[in-house]
Amino acid sequence: MKLNTRIVVLALAGLSAWAALPASAADPLAPYPVSVWSRVLFGPDGKPQTLEVVDADQYPAGFVQNVKQRVAQATIQPPVLDGKPVTLRSGVEMRFVISPKPEGGAQVRVDGLTVGALPVKRYLAAYPADIAATGGWEGEVTGVCTIGTNGRCRVVDVLATAGMPESVRRYAKVSLDGWQFEPQEVDGKPVESEYRLVMRLNTLDTAPEDFRQDKFQRLLKGK
Repeated sequence: MKLNTRIVVLALAGLSAWAALPASAADPLAPYPVSVWSRVLFGPDGKPQTLEVVDADQYPAGFVQNVKQRVAQATIQPPVLDGKPVTLRSGVEMRFVISPKPEGGAQVRVDGLTVGALPVKRYLAAYPADIAATGGWEGEVTGVCTIGTNGRCRVVDVLATAGMPESVRRYAKVSLDGWQFEPQEVDGKPVESEYRLVMRLNTLDTAPEDFRQDKFQRLLKGK
């Protein structure tokens, strides 16, 4: 049995980029993405039985409660073994778009929800030197990780358009090789799953602010 999940990652030269923005977002009022993960046990009815927001202490209590309420309302098609629906233990990612306001604070909009293996270690390899030296270069590559029951990428396939530099393909593969996950569990047993990492690379003159998570927390707290 193999389960599927997908997450989009933004990659920019010199940055750890899954929390970063494209360089065009140098404007402090530009919207930016934030993801919040939860550990969830779905029952045979497809509804959450237990849930825990990962790194909950990093967020305001009201925001965490809001996430819990939304995740608690999620319903999945439960996996089936021997003709019977069974439990699924999985990560659940809630994606938000944060739009800072000129007068302070921010508007928070839900952008989607994904059920999949929970990343516990993220890694980006050294940025391709030939791409970093090419001003104005932009491109996108997708790494497809088959997550083994040990939580590591057993196989990494790289999908890219024809003519994509080999250095970018290597970058995607080496990056995903460094990721670790909590594997999903079906009926209490770990199973393989698929994880797609969409990496958008660019080299622009003005580097953006990276790791917007701290800014997100300040906005939510009104600081």
